[in-house]
Amino acid sequence: MLIAFYVLVIFSLFISPEVSSKSFKCNAEPSKKISISPTSQEKKEITIRNITKETVHYTFHEARSYGESGERSLAKDEIHRYSGDVALDITFMHGDEEMSYRIDPGSANSFRHDENNKLDLFQGSHGRTDVVDLAPYLETPISVVEKMLEMAKLDKDDVLYDIGSGDGRIVIAAAKKYGARGVGLELDPQLIRKSEANAKAAGVENLVKFRMEDATKANLSEATVVTMYLLIESNELMRPHLERQLKLGAYVLTHNYAIEQWENKLLDYVSLKAEDGKEHSIYLYRR
Repeated sequence: MLIAFYVLVIFSLFISPEVSSKSFKCNAEPSKKISISPTSQEKKEITIRNITKETVHYTFHEARSYGESGERSLAKDEIHRYSGDVALDITFMHGDEEMSYRIDPGSANSFRHDENNKLDLFQGSHGRTDVVDLAPYLETPISVVEKMLEMAKLDKDDVLYDIGSGDGRIVIAAAKKYGARGVGLELDPQLIRKSEANAKAAGVENLVKFRMEDATKANLSEATVVTMYLLIESNELMRPHLERQLKLGAYVLTHNYAIEQWENKLLDYVSLKAEDGKEHSIYLYRR
């Protein structure tokens, strides 16, 4: 009986209590939530995805003595995976110049075009095949957040959706300063937990909600304002979804990258120097 008691005690240590939380009820039903699958970081594999419309040719070399090397072609939307704990040296053509990067094990990477429309290799947010990798996580400076919300002319009747919400700063600022409801769409479960903690600390947990969803399939129909900090191809990918989902008159604000073919919807453009010492651009569109 004593042995059975100790076994029961040890087993109970591995059982986690169920945690629940309350948040505001959205008028729009969320689209089907995606399941959590291991990221590149968790698998310790290198993934390279092609977000461009053309096949990308590159060479690779394992960063070790007698490492494997070769030339590969990466088709549109294809992902190459490299397992193991060895870094890779990747070389490709950046316009007319040869460009090389060393990428570390456990990293997700994406071929995209830069602001000069030249091929480049960017850090990605994941290496999953079931959802689109829209952009890596980069914090938006607070001064840029404040300017975006000011340009949107928010009030308590607005519902703001932030695509790739990161630590939740835009959604939380909209709720705290303007009383607007907000929804953050994010794929990283750690960032969602951080956002929820930040919202609670700011006292706006009843006004905001964070969902782990693929933004290209999410229900955005109740949004009166949408904010995005994505790259060129990602804005282009989101454009038809925004056109299908948003009501006429809804505002869309993008950080640093314009939405191609929406020139006739552009209402305002602002450039400002943020606290990081860099120039940032904000584009304001009306659906």
